[in-house]
Amino acid sequence: MDTRSSFQLGLAICIFSVTYSAKAKKCDPGFYLDSKRNCTDDNECGDNESTSSARCGAHTDCYNTQGSYYCTCKKGFSNQLGKTNFTSRMNCHEINECYQKPPVCGPNTICHNTMGSFYCLCKKGFITRLGLTNFTDGSAGCIDVDECLNVMERCGPNANCVDALGSFNCSCKNGFVSTGEATFTDKTKIQCKADLCLSRICGPNTVCRSKAGRFYCECIEGFSSASGGARVTIRAPCVALESLRPRSSSFQDVNTFVGQSIKSLFKFENRNSEEFHRLISNFLNIIEKYSIKAARNLSHEEIKNFSTDQFDVIIQAIRNNTIPKGRRAKLATANNIMDIDWNSVAGKESFDVAAAALISIKQLDCLMGANISDSADNETKLELISEVVTATVTNTDKENLAGNVILTFKHKKYNNQTTKCVYWDSLASVWSTHGCMLQHSNATHTVCTCTHLSSFAVLMALYEIKGPHIYNLDMITIVGIILSLVCLFISILTFTLCRSIKSIRTTIHTHLCLSLFLAELLFLIGISRTENKTGCAIVAGFLHYLFLTSFAWMLLEGVQLYLMVVKVFNAKSLQLKYMCLFGYGFPLLVVGISAAAYAQGYGTKEYCWLDLKSGFIWAFLIPVSLIILVNAGFFIITVWRLVDKFSSLNPDMNELKKIRAFTITAVAQLCLLGCMWIFGILHFQENTIAMTYIFTIINSLQGVFIFTLHCLFNKQVRDEYAKILVSICHMKKASKYSEFSTSSTQGLKSTHETGM
Repeated sequence: MDTRSSFQLGLAICIFSVTYSAKAKKCDPGFYLDSKRNCTDDNECGDNESTSSARCGAHTDCYNTQGSYYCTCKKGFSNQLGKTNFTSRMNCHEINECYQKPPVCGPNTICHNTMGSFYCLCKKGFITRLGLTNFTDGSAGCIDVDECLNVMERCGPNANCVDALGSFNCSCKNGFVSTGEATFTDKTKIQCKADLCLSRICGPNTVCRSKAGRFYCECIEGFSSASGGARVTIRAPCVALESLRPRSSSFQDVNTFVGQSIKSLFKFENRNSEEFHRLISNFLNIIEKYSIKAARNLSHEEIKNFSTDQFDVIIQAIRNNTIPKGRRAKLATANNIMDIDWNSVAGKESFDVAAAALISIKQLDCLMGANISDSADNETKLELISEVVTATVTNTDKENLAGNVILTFKHKKYNNQTTKCVYWDSLASVWSTHGCMLQHSNATHTVCTCTHLSSFAVLMALYEIKGPHIYNLDMITIVGIILSLVCLFISILTFTLCRSIKSIRTTIHTHLCLSLFLAELLFLIGISRTENKTGCAIVAGFLHYLFLTSFAWMLLEGVQLYLMVVKVFNAKSLQLKYMCLFGYGFPLLVVGISAAAYAQGYGTKEYCWLDLKSGFIWAFLIPVSLIILVNAGFFIITVWRLVDKFSSLNPDMNELKKIRAFTITAVAQLCLLGCMWIFGILHFQENTIAMTYIFTIINSLQGVFIFTLHCLFNKQVRDEYAKILVSICHMKKASKYSEFSTSSTQGLKSTHETGM
């Protein structure tokens, strides 16, 4: 055997020996032979959740042991065989702890199961001893909460509270009734209202009933309501079962009802309460229904009236589709008149009977007239100056009449103050001006036009100027404006006749003074002439135009200043024809557009000026505001350039001083007139005494301000005035000297003749 064969044989023997040795060593189950030929424990559970779940099953935990392993269900889970430990793969299912016995949560609790766990809550009306929101320890326990510790919060006003285990019950106090069940827990659904039956809210021959917090009155046996039914509204009387034709005896029953109702209402302490207002509305509704029911029984064109110390009523009816000549019904009580179209009374073309009624209640104004808040006038304090009148017709649609109803009221008192036409809004329980307009008013009567029917009255505003203020303001206005007119007239003469001051700016001053002169004169004689509506509107239109003209010429003054200072000295001035075109044409355009758009905005019942409530005043305020803003811009630029020129040496210093003086007076003029109209707006809107005095003083002295600024503060004008005064003095001296010379000559002549 050669060497190569020996090597191959040795290698084969070696490999066989190693293979045999490896097969010869073997590890027990649960172990494996590692690289060092040692038996090491095999971790059957693996190192992650997925390996554990694959060996044991869902919702299990796997635990490795030396040479083996075992499985358990996770907390809150169990297997179907009930085994605690197991080695075969077996899924675990979730345990519902809330069904276990004994209960895991304890008494007065609610158990909520979760995946693999649970938690406990106290039932409504209970709380844990430890104040926990939720818990899992059943020993924590839940104890009862006393809900009646705060009766108002649980049951509301006028109710008692009784605590129960885990709950409570509310019941109304004595003198109150529930609007639902006798006992309740939800105060938002059931409330306790005063038992009105205890306050005798039902009228004569009735009995009071209550159901679910609502009250109604039923007629006793042998009596019925005015409409023939068993029930009547609150305070309404029940009359004997007989003909309801309007006889004096029937109206005597109503008179008894009115007297008793008025007496009861006078005893009511809180006259601003909702209950009092509801009683007033029910009372008026009853009178209205009974009167129109009686009117339905009249013959064609028959008129009936009835008068007592409590009320006056007049009713009239027409029948068989026959409308009388004149087509209007005119019903009059002692102090009030209603004028209405018969078509509005009937409400339809075909009718069997159409009837109208007018009721004047004589004492109701004393109950409803003290410091009433008008819903349409921002809580302005008012008082009634007329009787409360109810006007009603057979037409059921009283909100949409075929024509307006005209109501004339006689005043019970009057202090030369603002009056309002109002109706009683029974739903809102307030006086409202909606649908009612003042047509005419004087010291004794007020005429109102309304688009619907209800209960009406005349209110008088309490904030108007009274007493000595009227005299003081009248005197300030008269004296101030007369003084202004004199000053403006002198200013016009000065600018026109003084040749030494002739310039484009004096021309502007002349037209400004002329506009203000005419505006002041018209303001003095026409601002309060409201008795003639058309004449008042014309005065308002001219005042609108003249005051706009004044501001337009002020704007031209600002433009001229701009040209003089900013566009270098001796620049071209504005031409007179273009100035007149803007100064008089622009205001005319504004007034023309305003009159065409809303002519009724000129003239109000207080002043011959633009209407404030409709917003028509902006036809004046917008152009004036724009003019003031533009002029303010011109004046700011002018003053800035003047400061710049004064800061450098300038050979035209004298000219600069003139422009400075002109600018100062122009700015002062703008401020004065602008401030005047700020106070003017407040004056017309609020009628406060302070604003009234400020506006009156500034407005009446406009002419004095203009004369002071443009004449007395102007050295050239003062020099002209001085020359005129000197000339007048010389003329007086010359006249005296001439008289003295003549008398002396005559004396000498007489002496000479005597001596001869």
